[in-house]
Amino acid sequence: MNRKVSVCAGMMVAAVAFSASASASAAERAADVASARGAPPVEGPDTARVLATPPLVAASVEMPAPRASTEGKAAPHGEASTTAADGAAGTSSAQASQVKAATAEARTDSADGASAAKPVAVAVASEAVRAARDDAAPAETKSEAAVDEVHIPFSLTLVPGLSTSGFHTGNVVNNVSIGLVSTHARRVDGVAMAIAGNWVGAGGMRGAQLSVGANVSNADLLGLQSTVGVNVVRGNAEGAQLAVGGNIASGAVNGAQLGVGANVAGQRLMGAQFGVGANVSGGFVRGVQMAVGVNVAGGPMTGLQASAGANVAGEMSGLQMSSGVSYARQLSGGQLSIINVGGEVDGAQVGIVNIAGKVSGAQVGLLNVAGHSEGEAVGLLSFVGGGQANLAVWSSDVALANVGVKLGGRHVYSLFTVGYSPSIDQDRRRYVMGAGLGGHIPAGRFFVDVDLVGSTLHEKNLFEDTHHVLGQLRLMAGWQVARHFAVFGGVSANTLVSWDGRDAWRELGIGPEWKQVSEGAAPSCAPGRGCSRVYRFEGAPHVHAWG
Repeated sequence: MNRKVSVCAGMMVAAVAFSASASASAAERAADVASARGAPPVEGPDTARVLATPPLVAASVEMPAPRASTEGKAAPHGEASTTAADGAAGTSSAQASQVKAATAEARTDSADGASAAKPVAVAVASEAVRAARDDAAPAETKSEAAVDEVHIPFSLTLVPGLSTSGFHTGNVVNNVSIGLVSTHARRVDGVAMAIAGNWVGAGGMRGAQLSVGANVSNADLLGLQSTVGVNVVRGNAEGAQLAVGGNIASGAVNGAQLGVGANVAGQRLMGAQFGVGANVSGGFVRGVQMAVGVNVAGGPMTGLQASAGANVAGEMSGLQMSSGVSYARQLSGGQLSIINVGGEVDGAQVGIVNIAGKVSGAQVGLLNVAGHSEGEAVGLLSFVGGGQANLAVWSSDVALANVGVKLGGRHVYSLFTVGYSPSIDQDRRRYVMGAGLGGHIPAGRFFVDVDLVGSTLHEKNLFEDTHHVLGQLRLMAGWQVARHFAVFGGVSANTLVSWDGRDAWRELGIGPEWKQVSEGAAPSCAPGRGCSRVYRFEGAPHVHAWG
């Protein structure tokens, strides 16, 4: 039993010593790591170093002394056994006394103020070790990645899997890669050429990919992709993509995409897209989109969109041109298309049909529609909120009763008129139908209108053929009596253009007149031959008052 106690005590002392040395080594390594990372040192000239009590030491100190049990059981064995037990117990007691003294001294120093530094030292060491491990992990990953890559300047591939780079090319970096069918590498810093296609892995492409089938880069592209088929970049593309089929970049494009099929930029586009089919950008665009089919900008667009089909942009700052339709939710610039559609337009819409929610600028076309306009609408039909939509009734020497409709913006309007004059005395019954364009100048309740109107003269009804067109330049002044009622009057200068000189409508007293004068005999206007028409000016202009 005494031997067992001695062996246990010896093992306990050895374990305590090992734990203390391990703790000291760990603390030193943590301090080195902390100093390498720029952390403030734990120890200093004014700070006493205090080590935490190892758990085995605390357990041995608190363990009850084995002497009582030893003495109780060793009495029957005689005096020698008792002496050995006493020696072992004495040794254990001496060691325990030393441990107690050291512990007491540590506790005394802790009571004097060093105990506050003990948990700080342990905490700083733990954080330093943890940070060192975190920093070491990426470094190890990078080193492993660098080690995994195998640089082979030149590679010749006959078929996939059979090349001068070996059977496995997932970690190969080439400068020149040539394939009879296709090529494959982790990264290419140079040129890759193949008949079927070129495939680059996670390392990306820096240089040029040339093929007949397809070019694929699983990471960013810095350079050129050219193929008859399709170019694909699963990342950002900086450079140019040229394809007969299509060009696709899942990330941003900083450069040019030229394709007969479609060009797609998953994110922003800074450069140009030229395609026969469609050009699409998922983000904002700064540059040019030109296509025969469709141009689409998913984000704000600054530049030019031109197509034969349609242009679509969320926010457009620039110009949209199309032989089809152009649409912009918010436009700052111009639209020049057959059909222009915009939400808020700050600029101009020029086309056959112009539609907008709010216009701060101009609409020029056959049909103009705007919910609200702070500019002008010039066209055959203009339906503009805040503009003119007036019904006018007047009498003149040309037609006794006239009805007209004025449509337009605040200052420019189009006019459509219909007039009738019954047969009175020697005057014949007349029907008049005309259209014109004019300007409205408001000055409070007073206003001035100036317009130019062309009207056809009919004798039987409005829809019979006629050879007479009456041109009128009218000057009017009016007064806005109420919000929806005004009175006006003015003068007009009239001229008549006739294709048939036999009926000059002389009873109207209209002048000057332009009459057709025939040159030569009838054969000069025979079918299949040119026929010239010469008009002769007769009479003097007449001014008529009306109201």
